[in-house]
Amino acid sequence: MEKYGKWYLINGVKQYIQIISENLANPLLIYLHGGPGDAALPLIEHFNLDLAKKYTLVIWEQRGAGKSYYPFKADEEITIDTLVSDLKVLVERLLSERNEQQACLMGHSWGSIIGMEFIKRYPEWIDHYIGVGQVISSQEMFADSRAYILEHSSSTAVKQRISSIDTHFDQGEWFDDLMYFMNQLIKTGGSLYGKKSYAGFYPHFIRSKNYTLRDCVHRIQGSKQSIERLWQEVARVDFTNERKFEVPIILIEGEQDYHVSKRVAFDFYQKLESPKSFICMKSAAHFPQWTRAAAFNQVVNELEVPSTETGIYLEV
Repeated sequence: MEKYGKWYLINGVKQYIQIISENLANPLLIYLHGGPGDAALPLIEHFNLDLAKKYTLVIWEQRGAGKSYYPFKADEEITIDTLVSDLKVLVERLLSERNEQQACLMGHSWGSIIGMEFIKRYPEWIDHYIGVGQVISSQEMFADSRAYILEHSSSTAVKQRISSIDTHFDQGEWFDDLMYFMNQLIKTGGSLYGKKSYAGFYPHFIRSKNYTLRDCVHRIQGSKQSIERLWQEVARVDFTNERKFEVPIILIEGEQDYHVSKRVAFDFYQKLESPKSFICMKSAAHFPQWTRAAAFNQVVNELEVPSTETGIYLEV
């Protein structure tokens, strides 16, 4: 197994990638982590190494996140476009180094926003796109999350506060509202299947050979600053009316995902007029790649890239 890290200067910012593959001649699969700012290198190394049997796996620690952490400047432009531009430079460089024409792209949660924007703008560079916990409409997503919390919380006080939160997250103490909203979603089981906390993920960061204690601290800092700078734009994301893409799209969704809403993703899939597949993972919520890692890895390694608009639906 080939494993090595590289630093690239991307749009003036030093950013880290980890490359893992059994055969470096295998096609590139670039993983876009969630968040924004939730760098995931240790989790992918622990749960998803099997993907390196078919692909040359590229794990990108995005600008300001994880190993690529630095404090954002007050006047620095940090937008969805900023991250898409960074990804453009990364893809161009990787393809140029390998003398190849296309890569595969996988985006999880926040990373799926970057991924969808990228394939809209630069379809010629992407063979196929895999969206995991795909964000389609943030406001519909928040509506489903709110309904789930209200149904599953037994606290009147929680229900009252959740009902009062403006999910555009652009007024008053919006960051505190967001943290409360997401914490209640996690506590009621709508984010991580069968669990009410993310604590089970933390040891993988501490034990990782590629993460220092400093990197772990930076991951926390990077997540906070990325949310502060990007979340109001995230809250406006809406791909609902997008119908045609020039890239085959595969959506992998946890059946019980109320973090970004499997329902909204499936509605989008049904209306999509592009080569497409939808894979519903049972006994999973927002993180099927880690909570059902063996099944997820097998699905990705064995998937056939869709070629028709009729679509392929699978349950695993």
